[in-house]
Amino acid sequence: MRKLKAVADASVLIHLSAIGRFHLLLNLFEIVIPEGVYEEVVVEGWGLPGSLETVEAIRNGFITVERVIDMEKVRNISYEYGISISNAEVIQLAKEINAEIVLADEEEVREGAGDEGFDVRGCLGILIESVKRGLLKPEQAVRDVDGLVESGYRVSEEIVNEVKGILRGCE
Repeated sequence: MRKLKAVADASVLIHLSAIGRFHLLLNLFEIVIPEGVYEEVVVEGWGLPGSLETVEAIRNGFITVERVIDMEKVRNISYEYGISISNAEVIQLAKEINAEIVLADEEEVREGAGDEGFDVRGCLGILIESVKRGLLKPEQAVRDVDGLVESGYRVSEEIVNEVKGILRGCE
């Protein structure tokens, strides 16, 4: 199956790495990250989950780092949605490179990307997609949902139960 061209934010790289599922990103998507996300994950976050995995993926050609062209639009997006510059870069870069999907977990980033017409997936959506494509067994993905929560991933219990129901329905 063809990989979708995706722009990823830092949270997806970090959280999937924290549960040992970073590879799912590389199996499902052609990943591009803006320089601000690289800075956040690799430079500022060196030694933390996602930093080494991101460097290796860049070195091996699985992730591309690109500079956003229109930084004024980035500042406008940041202000409009109350998000960091690096998260605003995710949305603007997705527009500039005609990405097919934005990978983000924060509600405000998801809202901004959605307002721009992008399909948006976070860690939970990536786990669901991984089960549908046979990369994970449903029971593994259910454990991974628990692992995300245990590692500090912020999500309501209602959404956790909904996602686990979807995953169990894939069996």
